[in-house]
Amino acid sequence: MKYSIVLFLICLLSFQSAYSQEDVNVKPGIDRWSIKTSIGSGDSKDVELSDLLNLPLLDPQYNDRTYATTLIPQVQAGNIKEGDIITTYGYLRLVALEDASSTKEDGDYHIQLTLSDQSTDSCFIVEIPYSQFITDPMLKDSAEGRRAFIRDRLLKGKEPSTSGSVMQSSVYVKVTGQLFYDAIHAAQMRGANPTYRGKKGMHSYTAWELHPVVDIEFARPE
Repeated sequence: MKYSIVLFLICLLSFQSAYSQEDVNVKPGIDRWSIKTSIGSGDSKDVELSDLLNLPLLDPQYNDRTYATTLIPQVQAGNIKEGDIITTYGYLRLVALEDASSTKEDGDYHIQLTLSDQSTDSCFIVEIPYSQFITDPMLKDSAEGRRAFIRDRLLKGKEPSTSGSVMQSSVYVKVTGQLFYDAIHAAQMRGANPTYRGKKGMHSYTAWELHPVVDIEFARPE
């Protein structure tokens, strides 16, 4: 009996170890990193994905240097602002591991949501940080669990591709995370020749995203 209990505990510890560790070679990010790997409190606000896709750029004064470690106070359409906890629904089209270049090695799971499972453009980006870069225990556990959900339920236990793993069937999800303004990409979206984020032809025309994601689950389209 004692042997069975010990064996069970060993198996349980082995499972927990495998659950919390990923085969990735990454390093912490730089741009507004403390905000990307932390989250505030407050009730979640339901916001339509179509509204998130249309959130406009902020004034250039709200840049990464001025707000490197603090939330941007500017209120956006619908009375939402950076730091709010947002819940939205959409089609999960692509997941990528941010480990593709010298400027993107922070290990985030970069996820692209669209309004339909047929659209090939205009996506909203949500990201799940690598748990080892998070200090808050609850957020760390959340990141581990949600990343495991992505691997186990969508990618057959494998890590996402760095170029982007595209879903081969319709995947509709409910996502909850912190509203975040990517000031670096906002600067790149200005001017006569703007550049946009997004992979596999799905461009993001807003500098807003959900980062960090604290929950993601399958949902049923209405």
